[in-house]
Amino acid sequence: MTDDDDIIKQTTKLLVVGNTLQWKFSYCSREVKMELFRSHCYSIAIYCNSLWSRYKVATMNRLKVCHNDILKRLLGLPRWCSSSLAFARNVVNNLDVIRRNSVFSLRSRVELSTNSIITSVRQSSAYVCGPIQQRWLGLLFVQNVG
Repeated sequence: MTDDDDIIKQTTKLLVVGNTLQWKFSYCSREVKMELFRSHCYSIAIYCNSLWSRYKVATMNRLKVCHNDILKRLLGLPRWCSSSLAFARNVVNNLDVIRRNSVFSLRSRVELSTNSIITSVRQSSAYVCGPIQQRWLGLLFVQNVG
């Protein structure tokens, strides 16, 4: 299975969960909806994402749009409203923040591990110069332009 296939699979799961949450919990308070969003949509959005290294940007963008739309639909917001504002006002992380946290956590555990197998992998050129490390660095060290 490629990273694109895995991301598409996660997007499909996220849509199903999002539709279920919206349908079953439409009359709940905003606080309950946000807790449901965190508990159900975060885990799907971060499943193995720290290991994704070879995927099309368009595939990842579809996952982001799906994640954003679910939050807005759950809150009854119009599709055209600002996703960033919806996430900030409701104190929930967007997909980029979730991914950075997940990558940071995994990378930290790899770097601090004393396991001999992990240490061997960590010292190999495949790890140091490989595509996963490049994606991790790209996610963790976002450069401001301008």
